[in-house]
Amino acid sequence: MKNIRIAVQVKKAQNSEGRETLKASVPMRLMFEKDFDAEWLKDELKKFEEEYIKLVTNLKNISKQLKSTQGKGKVLLYWKFGDKTLKFIEQNENEVLFLENITRYLVRDVGVSDKMLTRCGKFRSLYPDISKIDPNRSFDSYVSTFEGGYISAKRRQEKKSELKDA
Repeated sequence: MKNIRIAVQVKKAQNSEGRETLKASVPMRLMFEKDFDAEWLKDELKKFEEEYIKLVTNLKNISKQLKSTQGKGKVLLYWKFGDKTLKFIEQNENEVLFLENITRYLVRDVGVSDKMLTRCGKFRSLYPDISKIDPNRSFDSYVSTFEGGYISAKRRQEKKSELKDA
């Protein structure tokens, strides 16, 4: 079964209690040979769905922490956000079932921007060892090193104000 790859779709659905949940499925137009094991696919979709929901839950929790945390150590949360995302991608990159364009799904399901997902992933890739992260540095300062001069929205606004006052 390892010689095929199937792109999974994750859709929002209602569970038996009427609450919104995420449901993994394969495209309806997908055709299988007669001897294909439908039970295997059902089991694998369930496992994939559980892993994806776990990822989304973890990322939402980290995102909440990011919003409520100030100062020292906040940069470590960005690293953890990127780490969780990259581990999920790496875990699934050679599996039969995979999520195509994961960023699109995570933007929808976690409620963060694609820019944040990209930056956190790149941050984690460039700094694979969390012990090498200086908790006294800001995430923006790390981003500026790999984006070549990134300026946060807050800093851009401050610069605009400074220009108007000058």
